[in-house]
Amino acid sequence: MTASAPAAASRYPQGAAALAPIITGALILQVAGTAIHTYVPLYMALADRAPFMIGLVGAGYSAGFLVGCFTIPALIRRVGHIRAFAVFAAVQAAVTLCLALTPVDLWTVLRFVVGAASAGHFVCIESWISGQAEPARRGRIFGLYQMLNRLALILSQVAVGYLALRMESMFMLASIAFSLALVPVALTKARSPDTPPLVSVNLRALWRDAPTAVGGCLYVGLVGGALSYVAPAYGIMIGLDREGAILLTVASQVGALVMQWPMGLFADRIDTRNVMLASVGLALAASAATLWAVHHDVPHLLWVMTGLFTLVGAGSMPIYAISVTHAYRHIEQDQAVSLSAALLFLWAAGASAGPLLASALMQIVGPHGLLGYIVGLSALMLVFLGYRIARKTSPGRPAAEDGIGAGAVPDVGPRH
Repeated sequence: MTASAPAAASRYPQGAAALAPIITGALILQVAGTAIHTYVPLYMALADRAPFMIGLVGAGYSAGFLVGCFTIPALIRRVGHIRAFAVFAAVQAAVTLCLALTPVDLWTVLRFVVGAASAGHFVCIESWISGQAEPARRGRIFGLYQMLNRLALILSQVAVGYLALRMESMFMLASIAFSLALVPVALTKARSPDTPPLVSVNLRALWRDAPTAVGGCLYVGLVGGALSYVAPAYGIMIGLDREGAILLTVASQVGALVMQWPMGLFADRIDTRNVMLASVGLALAASAATLWAVHHDVPHLLWVMTGLFTLVGAGSMPIYAISVTHAYRHIEQDQAVSLSAALLFLWAAGASAGPLLASALMQIVGPHGLLGYIVGLSALMLVFLGYRIARKTSPGRPAAEDGIGAGAVPDVGPRH
């Protein structure tokens, strides 16, 4: 055994089993967060609130999430991952109860607070998993986390859709779930990641060291946000009934769920850029095929569209985990917290802008503007990935120009 092996085991002590408590807490948080995220606009719609007010409350959450990505890392550095996780769970549990006690006109402020706390949770979780997982298995472990996370999201959406009309205690149940999420984390014996003396979100440094990860996170946010929030309206606008419109949204999430683990496995074995290139190509082909199928009114259109939307989700949304894996191969290990915050900020920025951009295009060209939006973004992403791959393979080119500069970790694995 070489002398570097004990150092590696010390630096990356946690496999999937040791990370189970933080992943369990993350899944409980996803159930609670998705339930409220789905229930709040539904409750406001049933209360005949204006669409602008519903959108304003949703924007409050997104704004809080973006602000949290910049401000929360300093708190994590000061108190550590476990204490910070507990603080964020307590805040979300309390504020969720306040939704039931506060006039709807004030919900924008409350959702802003929840958004900031939610950003803190994701920074805690993703920096813990990505920072402590063994590099050779990071893609698979993070892919497993994303897969379970998405499964919890789908089940929460289905459950709330069935229960929201008859369960006035939804806020209380979500608050209980937020509180329970901190139990496995507080009881874990695993060591939480070390944090550097200074934690900051440096997007310029991230672009310098891992531009592919920047493009990937933005792409997932821009496409995933549109698929999550605009696809149901698209289904209604093209003449589907409510069940058919919802089916398109669920199909994209199922596709992402199914492809998450295989993509993580490939990312551990081959260049992440190539994995992303193939995945975005799938999303582009599927969205273009959907446009063709709708235009030609093919037989059994709903089922054809459902299958194609599954492929669109499979090719677009799992890229976030691949982008995280790529970034951690190019950034120093002690930057885990700030790196996770920066990647989440990029995703959140895309997820906030995506529905607005897609709906604006639909307003101009009609409902199929959604598919045109996805086709255009995917084409741009393919060009960007092709450019990054070409730069990497350019003969005689120094590695530092490929995002592996001073102090960064090369693709072959961690330094010992």
